[in-house]
Amino acid sequence: MYLIYRRLDELRSIMSADSSTTVDLFDRFDAWAAGLADRDPLAWRDALPTAIGEPPVAAEHPALIRALDRVRQHARIEGTALPWLGLPFALRDIGLTATPLPCLAGGAKAFRLKRKPDVGDWLATVRAVEAAARDGLERLHDLERFHRDAQRAIVAQFRPGALPRLLALAVHQPLLSPQAVAHHLGLSVAGASKLLERAVTAELLVEITQRRSWRLFLPHDLAVEFGYAASKRGRPAKEPPALPASRALVDTFDTFDREMAEIDKLLSGIVQVPSASD
Repeated sequence: MYLIYRRLDELRSIMSADSSTTVDLFDRFDAWAAGLADRDPLAWRDALPTAIGEPPVAAEHPALIRALDRVRQHARIEGTALPWLGLPFALRDIGLTATPLPCLAGGAKAFRLKRKPDVGDWLATVRAVEAAARDGLERLHDLERFHRDAQRAIVAQFRPGALPRLLALAVHQPLLSPQAVAHHLGLSVAGASKLLERAVTAELLVEITQRRSWRLFLPHDLAVEFGYAASKRGRPAKEPPALPASRALVDTFDTFDREMAEIDKLLSGIVQVPSASD
């Protein structure tokens, strides 16, 4: 989910800069987030204006251009940047992705303003999609690295306690406060604070505030990206080797995966970007 939340913030900047209207640019984010989780592949498409379609000449163009053209047609009808949210679904429908990927939402101002965008407009948009895909892939690598580091930290703990649940929560909701952790995991605020400090000691989370109340924590990769922590210089550290296979470790990892599934169910009703106090 944190990929979705991160992309929401990016889209706010894009759409605010690309808007010339006074409509609420963000009133469809709830439906968008719900659509990303909807298993019905036709749900989002059925909600589009019926005027959107593919002319016969579309077959002569690459699949990516066809997907972008669907967004262009919607933008011409809508008159706003809200159709940018439909690109992940168009890419899925055309067969370029297996599922809608929120990191690939976007578009170009020319789609909304020009009846026929020129070659430069199409090239800039394709390059923007490429950059977003690379950025999303890097975020996915960071997320997978956090999962592996969390497994090692859990195994290294003599008594993990609620640490697996906290790390599972961090995967879905990376900005954490003691109040939020206490609310979601059923702990006292004091207990949640101690649990967060354990995660900091294990170098899985970084405290981004220096105050006694309303403390906030982020995974290390996000803390670096938002400027709350310094990136490590020099060659990237070599990742520790995989832990040796054993029944005890398999049970531990299965438990962690179950915790992630339970946290996912717990947060499945949250479609807006959560605040630290949620």
